[in-house]
Amino acid sequence: MTQIAETDTREIIISAAFTCFRTMGLRKTTMVDIARAASVSRSTVYEYFRDKESVVEACAESASQRFYRNMVKAIDREGGSTLEDKLVRAAVFVTQARQVVAPEPYFDSDEVSVMMTKNAATLLQECADFFAPYLAAARLTGEVRGDLDVAAAGEWFARMLFSLFTTPSPRLEANSDQAVAEFVRPFVVRGFVGDKPRRR
Repeated sequence: MTQIAETDTREIIISAAFTCFRTMGLRKTTMVDIARAASVSRSTVYEYFRDKESVVEACAESASQRFYRNMVKAIDREGGSTLEDKLVRAAVFVTQARQVVAPEPYFDSDEVSVMMTKNAATLLQECADFFAPYLAAARLTGEVRGDLDVAAAGEWFARMLFSLFTTPSPRLEANSDQAVAEFVRPFVVRGFVGDKPRRR
């Protein structure tokens, strides 16, 4: 079997697993269900995945990759040119993921749920790593201070996004993009700047 065919089969199994999770739920889905939905034998599923847990892990990774690809699209489409604008748009994006509001085209509630089965520390690191290039670029352009610790700043912002995702606010209208943007904007980059004025 060629590598392309192997990749295709693996992706077909992952896609079938998502279909099963959506229709039967994560707990009730069996390897037999996944094999049937993928139109492959159960032994073929086991060639790629040792057990259901490894299928869920692969689905979570696939969902993460799609989530970050869509975040890039959202930031590029509506984020503006400054780091502050980009991070504000990212916060709106993550809050939308929590709400899974229509007609927002970026989210599949089942994918978001499966993605959250990952270990919390792994999710946090992935999120911090995603923002590191944005922070490093802003450091080079002078938008943030030159001695900014990119890893620490990325983790701080990732933790803030996690709180928007996991913890309802008694005062923030999370279903309003504008309210989320106004809540985040005054704080999101100010701590990265220091005492010197920011470039506009």
